Amino acid sequence: MARIIGDYTGTTWSDFRVLPDAPEGDRKFSPEDVDISTDLAGVHLNVSFLTAGMRSVTDAELALAAGKLMMAVAPRGLSVPRQVEIVEHVKKNAVAVGEIESENNPTTALNDERLGSVVEKAKRTGHDNIPIITRKSDFVGMFHYEPSRHDHTDLGVPITKVMLPYKKGRHAELRVCSTRMKDKEIKRYLKDNDLRFVPVLDQYGRLDRLVFLQKTEAYKVGAAIDTHPGWRKRAEKLIEAGADMIFIDTSDAHKPFSRDVIEEYAQIARKYKAMGRGIPPICGGNIVTADAFDYLVKAGADAVKTGMGPGSICTTNSALGVGAPAFWSLVEVANKRNDYFKETNKYIPIIADGGLEGIDDIAVAMTYADAIMGGKLFGCFYESAGDRLGRDGKMYKKGDIDETEIVAIRIYGEGSKEAMQTSGDLKRYVVPLPGQRVSTFQGISGLIKYMGRFKPGAEDYIRGLREALYHAGAHDLETYHKNAVLIRFSEEAKKTALPHGIEVIE
Repeated sequence: MARIIGDYTGTTWSDFRVLPDAPEGDRKFSPEDVDISTDLAGVHLNVSFLTAGMRSVTDAELALAAGKLMMAVAPRGLSVPRQVEIVEHVKKNAVAVGEIESENNPTTALNDERLGSVVEKAKRTGHDNIPIITRKSDFVGMFHYEPSRHDHTDLGVPITKVMLPYKKGRHAELRVCSTRMKDKEIKRYLKDNDLRFVPVLDQYGRLDRLVFLQKTEAYKVGAAIDTHPGWRKRAEKLIEAGADMIFIDTSDAHKPFSRDVIEEYAQIARKYKAMGRGIPPICGGNIVTADAFDYLVKAGADAVKTGMGPGSICTTNSALGVGAPAFWSLVEVANKRNDYFKETNKYIPIIADGGLEGIDDIAVAMTYADAIMGGKLFGCFYESAGDRLGRDGKMYKKGDIDETEIVAIRIYGEGSKEAMQTSGDLKRYVVPLPGQRVSTFQGISGLIKYMGRFKPGAEDYIRGLREALYHAGAHDLETYHKNAVLIRFSEEAKKTALPHGIEVIE
């Protein structure tokens, strides 16, 4: 398992960095070869990220965008119909493994462009495969963006020098299909030639569309529930809608009401099993101690989520004086998880939730976690649910402002006054007993810098994590968990780890 140099008591993500290392057996691979997929109690994710179940972050649009790469979590604070709508939206738009989907207006580049402008398009759109066309729309080649290669190449090179050129003929290296072919023929062509995608050209050699073959299982969506009366009805509606995972969403799950939900969920599982059906795994959380891990897992939790207080919009630590530092709690729970695995041979995945500012923090968290959950990390994108701040200084609802005019996006914590005003529901932060009421708000609202569309932004995180594992000598997360070495940074070391002693101009 991962090793720590230095004391980790009371530490968070930024207190550590991961040491570089050579790969096992001196194996040769590139960052693009690194596998960051994960398994969460039988739910396979191609990318080990989840969007937080926050009303100001995850709605149907973000859930679908995230579901293609990772997994979103539909917020518990919404009404049951609205939450079900998010799950159904992802599942209705899912493309099954072995099926195809068309991109009718793909991002393209002209054959007289330079590499730099095409790389910029790839980064801005998140599309790694860009068709190259002439000004008359004649298809002349494909450019496949590889960061480890093209980010270190002369960006002034003509794109025609680095693209894969299209040459007609039976033995052409770049395969294409014709608009005369039916979809089932294109699908067969892709499968027979083991292709991920194929350009489709009309009779004049002009690009009509790109057709992609879904090769990996995707379109995953989770859903959150609380521990209050009515949770069972919500859970069953979400199961029927097709949720891939159920998350108990409470600020402190080390309580009898969380345990009771997990135990009753097992009863639901038996009911469905008797009908010849399965149900999604349940994740207990949030927790911050080894004892809490035991408490939930013995009740039947399939996975757990750590974190109490580190989120950017969470004030639990300061409002109540209760909680734990993010990295310390993750290590404590992970150590208990590993002991449990040795005793039972049952592996309980851990999701690290809250306080992750960027890839540097994610790389540290993933030395012990099986996945990370982010609110601010993903709430900054166009597809997120939050209100928008325009260049004119006014706030706008989603859809009421052109994306070129967006400056920032407003998010709020599920324990904030704003959350209460939105739905009047703060059950996440109260004990499910008669006479319950909120005594303390445990969240705030705030603005985060707008970062454009989800896909290119998420691809930046993905590339960053792959490069982190590459430098640590790990070709996948399992190897990373086993071999990663973290070193504690002093306060002075943290300062020198950032640009310093100069006036930063770019």
